[in-house]
Amino acid sequence: IVAQVPAIVWTTDLDLRITSRSGAGEDSGDILPERAVGASLIEQYQSQLVGADSLEAHSRALGGESVSYQIRSGGRVYDAHVKPLYGDGQITGAVGLAMDVTSREQALDEARRSRRELEDFFEHATVGMHWVGPDGRIARANQAELEMLGYSAEEYVGRPFHEFHLDPEIADNAFRRVLAGETVMNLEARLRHKNGSLRHVLINTNGLFEDGKFVHSRAISRDITERKIAEEQLRHGAMHDPLTDLPNRAYFLERVDQAVHRARREQGYRFAVLFLDFDNFKLVNDSLGHTVGDQLLMQIAERLRNCVRPADIVARLGGDEFTVLLEEVGGLADVEQSARRIQRCLATPYQLGGRDVHSTASIGVALAGDGDGAETPEDLLRDADIAMYRAKAQGRARFQLFDASMRMGAQVRFGLENDLRTAIERGEFRLLFQPIVELKTGRIHAFEALTRWHHPERGVIRPPEFIPIAEETGLIVEIGNWAIREACWQARRWQRSTGGQGPIRISVNLSARQLRNPRLVEDVREALREEGLEASKLRLEITETALMDDVEASVTILGQLRAIGVELHMDDFGTGYSSLAYLPRFPIQTIKIDKSFTHRMGLRRTDQEIVRSIVDLARNLGIGVIAEGVENITQRGRLIEFGCQLAQGFYFAEPLEAAAAGALLETSGVATGNGTPVMPTPHH
Repeated sequence: IVAQVPAIVWTTDLDLRITSRSGAGEDSGDILPERAVGASLIEQYQSQLVGADSLEAHSRALGGESVSYQIRSGGRVYDAHVKPLYGDGQITGAVGLAMDVTSREQALDEARRSRRELEDFFEHATVGMHWVGPDGRIARANQAELEMLGYSAEEYVGRPFHEFHLDPEIADNAFRRVLAGETVMNLEARLRHKNGSLRHVLINTNGLFEDGKFVHSRAISRDITERKIAEEQLRHGAMHDPLTDLPNRAYFLERVDQAVHRARREQGYRFAVLFLDFDNFKLVNDSLGHTVGDQLLMQIAERLRNCVRPADIVARLGGDEFTVLLEEVGGLADVEQSARRIQRCLATPYQLGGRDVHSTASIGVALAGDGDGAETPEDLLRDADIAMYRAKAQGRARFQLFDASMRMGAQVRFGLENDLRTAIERGEFRLLFQPIVELKTGRIHAFEALTRWHHPERGVIRPPEFIPIAEETGLIVEIGNWAIREACWQARRWQRSTGGQGPIRISVNLSARQLRNPRLVEDVREALREEGLEASKLRLEITETALMDDVEASVTILGQLRAIGVELHMDDFGTGYSSLAYLPRFPIQTIKIDKSFTHRMGLRRTDQEIVRSIVDLARNLGIGVIAEGVENITQRGRLIEFGCQLAQGFYFAEPLEAAAAGALLETSGVATGNGTPVMPTPHH
């Protein structure tokens, strides 16, 4: 084995001349060939074949020292050792040993280079790196780690690592796993930046052990804050409405599902689902445009946020449909109180484009909980939706609690909606005509055209049953256009049959949706032209509520209708918003007293005074007045006493088929005078 070691041994005399050389290993002859027998180290130094350190080592050996040094020559590296050579107790020269350690030195150089590279990688890596010692304190951190969290090395190194974690229990658990020899991969942690902000970090870490003893952990931290923010934005976008930033249907149903499961677990826990649909919202879109409609939706969302409790959830399902989840309600009284509070919040006019816009909500309520355990989120939402439609059918700005009997009504309503879409094509609509008479003479002044639906299976369906559906679906525009054309045709036919004599004025109801139809004026103009009726013979009746939805838009469209010669009447006066301040702005010729006031005239003096005041108001404004719903002679007498000139109601005649109305028209030229009804068998 010794013979295989690449090494040589040489001796010198006191003049440092080589006196002997021997070697081991096959390559020993290549080791320091200048150490040849007879060569002078001094002369070799002078010839620069031997280094100064070698000459010095030999000189010191002659002085009695043992000296170790390293020789680098010809690309090789040698470990050398020189000591005194004794003879007879005296130093007679020096003896040296040199061993070729080039491979070892190359390995050490490689190791040192690798270490430098590792150090450089650690310090200049683009991801954070840190070590944690056995005591749980940060032992080292690179620049990327420091910059990621905003600390200097002095502020960061030496402190317990979990101080920087928003979830220290997660960090401590990971460290325990590393101490146990486990490698922890892809640990998501939330770290606290020096400026107080949050950093999301993905950590991979393991431990360094020597002889089974833990030295320190090594962790790589990658900042994933931007990714987490993007993911959160995606999650938020998937669960929230982009226009209002309210929770959407998916989020709402998820929260309702949680409430359902809680109700099954907790006795006494109750909650409610509210379904809101805004009255006449589509009119805002149609008349003012979608941009203003979007502004209205955003204002509605803000009001809803502010008028519910912090624990309640407000969501937008789409369009003008909103929902509310009321948590922890005590019962129906709590729900009613919340619904009324919401309606009060929504009742104030909205400022849109420099104008006041009214938009109230119809609310359906489904109450659940207290251990019933039968509902699913979809069932509750459906039930609240059904109740909302019942509230809408009862009039605007109402709320309705769901009960099981409504499901059958909803199915009937769905069937009506489908049938309504083809009713015009099948010719199922008919007009009835109720006379408007002169109170003193009984002569017919005009007819009001009333639409009836003759359903092939259900028979005659009255307007309150199908008009709300037509309004919501938009079919009211098509039905309304048909009614205007049909009424114009019938009025013109009566004119021809009477030789152009007599009033032959015809009134047609105009819905709120029609009033916002951009083609309304053109449609009316076409109907008059095609049927050959003078514009002054057509009267359009618009409810007070429809006019007040958007006063500015109403004034504009009414002005355009007046410009073509059509008369305009305000229907159901006194039942909607208080419009007295706006009344002079509307270019109307007549107001119609709602039948609810007429019916109560004989019961309360207050109602008599209301009717008297309306008649006086109309007279002072120079406009006409018609009383609706006259059913007896007492009511007729009161109206004449107040100065009202025109009226309609069952006392005079019920709504008639066209033929019956024509026959009545032929006999109505003679005034009854004594109060005898025009029709011999009036309905009371």
